[in-house]
Amino acid sequence: MIDEAVRRFLDANGIRGPLLVAISGGPDSTALLIALTEIGVPTVAAHINHHLRGNESDADEAFTRELCKRFGVPLHIADGTLDPQSIRRHGIEAAARDVRHARLNEIRTAVGATHIATAHQKNDQAETVLMRLVTGGGLAALRGIHPMRDDGIIRPLLEVTRSDIEACLRERGISARVDRSNADPRFLRNRIRRVLAEFDASAIENLAAIARQAREQWVVLERVLDDIDTSTSTANETRFQSFPAEPWLRRALLLRHIRRLDPQCREVSAADLERIGDQLPSLKRISVTANVELLRRGEEWILRQRPTKAEPFEIVLQAGEEVQIDDRRIRVTRHSALGTRHSFQLPKNAEPTFTIRNRRQGDKFQPLGMSHQKKLKDFLIDRKIPVESRDRIPLLVWRGNIVCVTGVEVSEAFKVTDGGGDLYEVAIEDTSQEGVQRETDRQANQ
Repeated sequence: MIDEAVRRFLDANGIRGPLLVAISGGPDSTALLIALTEIGVPTVAAHINHHLRGNESDADEAFTRELCKRFGVPLHIADGTLDPQSIRRHGIEAAARDVRHARLNEIRTAVGATHIATAHQKNDQAETVLMRLVTGGGLAALRGIHPMRDDGIIRPLLEVTRSDIEACLRERGISARVDRSNADPRFLRNRIRRVLAEFDASAIENLAAIARQAREQWVVLERVLDDIDTSTSTANETRFQSFPAEPWLRRALLLRHIRRLDPQCREVSAADLERIGDQLPSLKRISVTANVELLRRGEEWILRQRPTKAEPFEIVLQAGEEVQIDDRRIRVTRHSALGTRHSFQLPKNAEPTFTIRNRRQGDKFQPLGMSHQKKLKDFLIDRKIPVESRDRIPLLVWRGNIVCVTGVEVSEAFKVTDGGGDLYEVAIEDTSQEGVQRETDRQANQ
């Protein structure tokens, strides 16, 4: 029965392999590996050892080695040790999942597999739907485990139950490994699994059917969202000029872009979306996920990935040289024409050696037209420079004095006059994809 279910799945989706099958040593992945070999699909196996259970983890690895040897399947073993900081930030399950997917994709590329096959089955699907009902998330969450993902991960066993898998292994005389953490009540899925055990097989079928129906209905909702979505997006943010009047459409639109900006996020519930939607008229700034925030700036709302703190940088350059800082190319050149925004003046025959750096504690700057210096922080606040951008602005410094806050203003002390000094220009070019497109559009409109 399992062989036939896997064959139907692969045929329906036009998948011929070779496949990379993720094998833990547990019953589900063991059954999937056996089914793929029995129906003759070219298969390579991968085992990721997270070393979370000491000797038991090593025994899982040894089992997968023997199993793959028995069925003649090439096996790749990868170290899946977790980063403690990632565990603190996302929890142990999410941290393990991220590492596992990263290692599997590395192996997939190395062996030239078309897809990564994981062994999620119908009971897993039912548990997932019930978990989403408990924790919230709306229709999107009820779609459950997707049979095929855009990143090439497939789940050929989603129409196979746990009892089918157990019967398959019994028939072949194989005793798979048992992960004792699957009984740990600290994990929500284990508590949900215990609840479902009180019901008959129809409960599993009904919950799995909900996931299928939600996926079918979501396709219709996506078409509606395509028609009303007037936002503009880049890789790191989405900007909204307005939102639909209907609350459910607002929530669906927000969720669409939250998922785009933070694909791994699982902490946004239906209640969270409702709360965010209700706050939109008076919103200033709100955390949406650990990695995404929503803020109001002028007449638009900006949903964006949280900016990471800029690392300090400091580069010495001579006039005529060019440096690259992130997506910005910066050069200082001799200048003969007056009036450009980044023009400045040094004393006659002064050595044109500069430093490009970001701001430091205690920096001061003399804005144009001002007779004295002021704190750079206050100047940036006055100019309404967003706080997340202030540490990223390159400063042009000469002999310890800030000549120019690039892209913003030249210092009064270095402004161009008729006094006969040497004229220079600092130019900044945005080399990001968005910056190149903006410059192309600007030139086309000239």
